[in-house]
Amino acid sequence: MKLIIVGGGITGLSAAYELCKTGHEILLLESSERLGGKILTTEVAGSNIDAGPDAFLTRDPEMRELCFSLGIGDELVAPAARAAKIWVNGSMHALPKKHFLGIPLDLDELENLSIVSDKGLSDARGDLIKLGNEPNEDETVGSLIRRRLGDEVMENLVGPLLGGINAGDADTLSLEFGVPRLFQASRNDPSLVNSINSFLSQQETDPSEPIFLTHPDGLQRVVDSLEAQITGEISCYEKVTGLRKSGASWIVESNEDYKADGVIFTTPAFVTSDVISSSCPNTAKFLSEIKYASMAFITFAFPSESVPDFDGSGFLVTKDEGMLTTACSWTSSKWAHFNDDKKVYIRLSVGRFEDDNALRLNDVELIEQLREELKIFTGITVDPLATRVTRWPNSFPQYEIGHGEKIQKIRSEIIKEGPGVYLAGAAFNGLGLSACIRDGTTQAQAISKFLVEK
Repeated sequence: MKLIIVGGGITGLSAAYELCKTGHEILLLESSERLGGKILTTEVAGSNIDAGPDAFLTRDPEMRELCFSLGIGDELVAPAARAAKIWVNGSMHALPKKHFLGIPLDLDELENLSIVSDKGLSDARGDLIKLGNEPNEDETVGSLIRRRLGDEVMENLVGPLLGGINAGDADTLSLEFGVPRLFQASRNDPSLVNSINSFLSQQETDPSEPIFLTHPDGLQRVVDSLEAQITGEISCYEKVTGLRKSGASWIVESNEDYKADGVIFTTPAFVTSDVISSSCPNTAKFLSEIKYASMAFITFAFPSESVPDFDGSGFLVTKDEGMLTTACSWTSSKWAHFNDDKKVYIRLSVGRFEDDNALRLNDVELIEQLREELKIFTGITVDPLATRVTRWPNSFPQYEIGHGEKIQKIRSEIIKEGPGVYLAGAAFNGLGLSACIRDGTTQAQAISKFLVEK
């Protein structure tokens, strides 16, 4: 039977890769000129540097397993063992060595870091004696952290770290669905700190295993390997504009009408919503309610001799500092394969949920502002050898309160309105690369089962 996958990001490619095992005829439609979605590696001053995600968590196995399946697993590398820092109250501070998503796990260590005031430290220590730690059924990360550890731990540690991951706001981020591992870890003990420590002690993890991995040629290498091994047809410059029923089949409207026995949409929720609004109106309505944040990454290459030493893999910036920068990856320190005597690579992130001030600036204005901020953060005053601005508008779905219920409604409605139509991607069950691979693979398996039973 013929299957169409709409969207050529990591989710769509993973779905296609899985479906190639079934013997069905596969057609993948991508609206842009390239595959990969937010995985993008381009050249900056002679080096291939990621303009989207630059690594993946090893805790979730799917990305690593995919790399080995593609024959490139042995090429993966871990970051250099350097800790990140945080810019708070106008100066750079070390992050706690023992922390979980920014939550300090040793309050004596926190006392020596000057990240929070004496009052903030006292509020945090209150966690050890307060009762009633159980999270509400669907509360935000911010509400949990503020009532257990106080406002300063939330604003100076947890908020910046989570904001750097998904451009979101921890005060609106669903604890259970936005950060499910924290939700699980928070349920073991009346103290949040003790609860997380207990949770971590029960995890079967090898401390020698790296937390992150990447490919030294950039994560585009994974995309290229997937493309090479997908046996179906791939067509770029295909902007899908509609979906309609035709008997037992579906017609996907793009450069031409494509007939299929089943369709998987892996496009952002708002894109899919527009496409299926006529054929699946209830599903489209729920999809349209998922909000997105925008981000941009600005990569600089500087001459090594003019850059002060930085002892760390990068740093986060708290929201109250009045800076456009939300995070900095000191690429040359973070990855050994970029560490040479001639160039230093630094990548800054800008953009927060419902704050697009940085994105309103043109490239020249944005670069100028960020160079001024870098001067404050690091003392760098020299002109860059090269600069790259990569904008990702409406690219990070926000898992707000009620997200789980919303996804259940979407899954339920699409079964009723669009039998044979499946939905996958970052908007549903996780933002990370492994989560997207898992969702694409799961929906591919679901559509295969549907076709067998059809």
